[in-house]
Amino acid sequence: MKFYVRKWCKISSDGGIRSIIDWSYYKQRLSSAIQKTITIPAAMQKVANPVPRVIHPDWLHKKVREKDDKYRQRKLVDIFGSLSKNNGLKGSSDVISNKQGVDEQNAADLEDFGKISRTFRVGPRPVVHCFDANEVQQLSKTSSELDCPPQQSIRDGGTPKLWTSPQEAAISKESIDRNVDYRGWLELKKRKWRETREKRKRQRLDAARKSNKQNGIDVLPGFMFKYGKAKSRVGVNSYFENHQMALTRSHWQIIQLIPSPQHGHFFAWVVIEGVMRKIPITVPRVFFLNSKDPVTEEFPGRRVNKVLPHGHTSYNLIEVIIEEEQFKEESKKLAAHLADPEVEGIYETNVPLEFNAILQLGCVCKVDKKAKRRNGQDSWSMSELHMKTTTECSYLEQSLSFFYLYHSISEARAIYVGYFPASRLISVLVVNPFQNKELSPQILEKLFREACQALSFQHPNSAERMSFKVEYVGHVKDAEKNMQRMINDYRDRHPGPVIAVIECPNSDLLKSNIQALDDFPCVNIPSNARDSQYQALGWQIVAAKIGMHRCAASSQWLKERITLSRYAHVPLGNLEVDWLLHTADIFFSRALRDQQQVLWISDNGIPDLGGVNEEMSSFIDEVNQPILNYPGAYRKVSVELKIHHLAVNALLKSNQINEIEGGTLFGLDQDLNPATKFPDEQYCFDEVTSCAPAFRVLKQLIQRCLADAVTSGNVFADAMLQHLYRWLCSPKSKLHDPAIYRMLHKVMQKVFALLVAEFRKLGATIVFASFSKVIIDTGKFDLLAAKAYCDSLLKTLQTRDLFEWIEFEPLQFWHSFLFMDQYNYGGIQASFQDESSNDKARPSDVSIQKESEVEIVSSWNIAENLPKLTQDHFILIVSEFMYMPWKFAQEQAAKRACLADGDLCTPSITAAAAETFDLQMTEDLKNKIRSYFTDKLLKIVCDPSLLMKRKSHDQQNIMNTNTQPLESCHQGDPALEFIKYVSTVLALDQSVQHEVLIMRKNLLKFVRVREFAPEAEFYNQSPSFTLPNVICSYCNECRDLDLCRDRALLGQEWRCAVPQCGQPYDRELMENALLQIVRQRERLYHLQDLVCLKCNQIKAAHLAEHCSCAGSFRCKEDVSEFRNKMQVFLNIAQDQKFQLLQECTSWILEVSQFW
Repeated sequence: MKFYVRKWCKISSDGGIRSIIDWSYYKQRLSSAIQKTITIPAAMQKVANPVPRVIHPDWLHKKVREKDDKYRQRKLVDIFGSLSKNNGLKGSSDVISNKQGVDEQNAADLEDFGKISRTFRVGPRPVVHCFDANEVQQLSKTSSELDCPPQQSIRDGGTPKLWTSPQEAAISKESIDRNVDYRGWLELKKRKWRETREKRKRQRLDAARKSNKQNGIDVLPGFMFKYGKAKSRVGVNSYFENHQMALTRSHWQIIQLIPSPQHGHFFAWVVIEGVMRKIPITVPRVFFLNSKDPVTEEFPGRRVNKVLPHGHTSYNLIEVIIEEEQFKEESKKLAAHLADPEVEGIYETNVPLEFNAILQLGCVCKVDKKAKRRNGQDSWSMSELHMKTTTECSYLEQSLSFFYLYHSISEARAIYVGYFPASRLISVLVVNPFQNKELSPQILEKLFREACQALSFQHPNSAERMSFKVEYVGHVKDAEKNMQRMINDYRDRHPGPVIAVIECPNSDLLKSNIQALDDFPCVNIPSNARDSQYQALGWQIVAAKIGMHRCAASSQWLKERITLSRYAHVPLGNLEVDWLLHTADIFFSRALRDQQQVLWISDNGIPDLGGVNEEMSSFIDEVNQPILNYPGAYRKVSVELKIHHLAVNALLKSNQINEIEGGTLFGLDQDLNPATKFPDEQYCFDEVTSCAPAFRVLKQLIQRCLADAVTSGNVFADAMLQHLYRWLCSPKSKLHDPAIYRMLHKVMQKVFALLVAEFRKLGATIVFASFSKVIIDTGKFDLLAAKAYCDSLLKTLQTRDLFEWIEFEPLQFWHSFLFMDQYNYGGIQASFQDESSNDKARPSDVSIQKESEVEIVSSWNIAENLPKLTQDHFILIVSEFMYMPWKFAQEQAAKRACLADGDLCTPSITAAAAETFDLQMTEDLKNKIRSYFTDKLLKIVCDPSLLMKRKSHDQQNIMNTNTQPLESCHQGDPALEFIKYVSTVLALDQSVQHEVLIMRKNLLKFVRVREFAPEAEFYNQSPSFTLPNVICSYCNECRDLDLCRDRALLGQEWRCAVPQCGQPYDRELMENALLQIVRQRERLYHLQDLVCLKCNQIKAAHLAEHCSCAGSFRCKEDVSEFRNKMQVFLNIAQDQKFQLLQECTSWILEVSQFW
């Protein structure tokens, strides 16, 4: 073998196999295998080492000593169990008999719990000496069994001894050289360090015994602490002390923070080591006082260095921490400080204490090591608790027991559903003042089974294993008493951690009526107002069906909410109904505090900028959304695309947009370099660029959410990205800042303009474009070709770096599209199923099949202004105007397919042929207008019913032009109005506009109106006002409502447009939003600038009567224009019966007559 080794290694000298491979590595692997299979199990069974060459590891000696240690923690059964008096068992073990003797002599009375009695110090004490002696004997016995046999080392083949004398240790220390035998030297050092630790431990124990003796307390050896952890005591004292020690030893999994009647005090429902407790917590008030004077006597604190919102200068920023009671009492002093010219502002005074506690603690926290141990009823301060991540301690990973309470009420009728999964019980309480009973346990079982099947998942408690119970009562109070009794019974049977999940219209009222809910942390599910709208007959079955569906979905909802709490690091019971806004506020606040920025939290939508509101921020009108309208008739295939994540893309690409704009988008260099300092007189922040530091933090936050959504597929992070724009523009957000919203809106406008330019560069024709959707004309006659072009277009856009995160979703294809604006359009919808089936059909059957399946959509809001008699004629004529050219194109396509002689390939068409085809289709439409449409319109105009209606509407509608409601704004002659509306819509097609004008001229002759008369001109009688960002309180859907032209909203019930929701909107919130807009527009009118009539320059000098060009000044907004805006709001108030809005607008219109 040596020959082949030398030949393989190409060496002349003798070389062994051990010098080639890593011999020490393989010896270590072999030793580890022997330890796992032989030596370690033998040592645990008190057997001598069967392989002496493999030494025992150091931790094994400690493990064996702990196993035989009589001071180790005992079981609860051993503490409270009865002692056996059988003498035959006495000789089995001396150690066990000594332990039992100690326990029997030291057993205390339960009535003496918590008291230091003399009974512990009297009586026979020789047990203590025997106890220590046995300990030494036991340790020596264990050590001898484990270490007495000589053990030989694999490394040197010797037989080292674990227990050596001091002389031998000194010799070995001198003989071992670090450079020669490093492992031996390291083993010697470890042994020395271990002896040092044991010596220090003995010194600490001796010092503790001396201090206890000086205080008059005798402590048994078993009561001493080891490494900071208490050993197990005997008796009831140890049982309660272990619970108290768990508060400082274990992590707190916070389920809910609830306020107490005392200001600044909260109760925290926490789970500690599987036990749920209610612990009081004190939350102080923290605010920042920015003063030019560094001395603050009334509110002492520490000076900090933080960034103030909106670029405010930080002079002497002092952080003040006081109790909430003191803060309430000294509120007048704070108001006096605001009036002091030396005080720039006082920040974070409006931060809710609960919100501040959630920011600092999260859902998992732990007590500081320096905190004093206290009773479970004592209050803990925020400084003693520190937040821990969910990776350090899992949050509610174990299954948590819960019960679900559902309630809906309509006048005197109501239903209560209690779902108890642990008891496998569903109890239904029906409040019915009448005698009819429609429910039974069998019906509930059937409804519950159907609900589980509808949710498409197997419920953990199927209907077969559940028990159902139905009770009928006459009053709501009786039902609440029965429900309280059931909850108390459930609590007695299941004493572990339990959560109450409640879904009802008013959870606070339900908790006040059912006192048993105070003993549980409560999690609220948003209630749908439609559940409480009972029908007259058969309402019990419908309400029970909804209740069973909610019960079946409650467990899945709770799991998702726990996952959300774990991701947001927010206690489960403190998540608000609109969790998207709440989670975004939490994330943004934590990110701002990490960057040492002061928060501007407020509840009224106006940022708290030190207690002094900036006037300009409250006077800013609503942001105008950019909308591009290109009216016309588009005879080729058009496609409607929905735009997703435009706000996210604009935020992430803001730096690139800033570079494109030349660096002027975010202001001066201080926004990009915060370290640069400018004096106040040379530099002042713009109202938008002043929020640049917060804008950068927001961008970093969205980048983290995007990483979570893309890499880990987190659904909550994806939902936050989808609702980013809604969060920034919602006044309900605690961190709502109009400056940040306008800054993002400014970047979105730049990205939107570049996106529209990119569409046009790629050959698409823009029909309509907004932030939410875009409609383009593909220029293709064939639907499949248009679909392929659309896919290629979207793929090309996604390759552009500037539009990386924008997603486009094709919503609808149109064969022919007639567009006036987003509320007035019509078209022929396309279907891909029909197109794919027609590809295989005969060419002669294609036109017949498509003609029978054509679907024409007509959405013309202007038709509502016509009389009912002419509305149907208007829709029919416009539909035929769209359908006839498309039918002609289909017939020509069928002819080309027949001429292909059975060729299955798609017949190609050249550019010249396509142009010829367009001319043929246009010429055919012109002929139809001269003959068909003109004759048909003449018959409608000459209808006698229209002539009679003309006389009754001559003067009545003209006098009430500005004061009539929206639904009765029909003016003038019905025939004349019909001619104007039809002619305007048909004239959208530019190719036949001349023929339409001739037709209009001939029709006006029949009503005796000149062609260019003022009454012959068309104008849209429907004013437009869009209320942006209306949010559903149940499903959080966000939409813009056109209150004047959307006929679905003209009724007094405004509902969510989502079919599965249908939640009615809060009319009071809508009225308050409209009232705020009216007041803002009034303020803007009074604070508007003056403009020169000649040069159109804004007036700069305050006292100048004339411009420098000798021109007179006028208001930028005329009085008539302002009155027209107020008239729109008055019409909305009258239609929707908004009394407060009507009073406000009526007063403004009355006063404006004298302006």
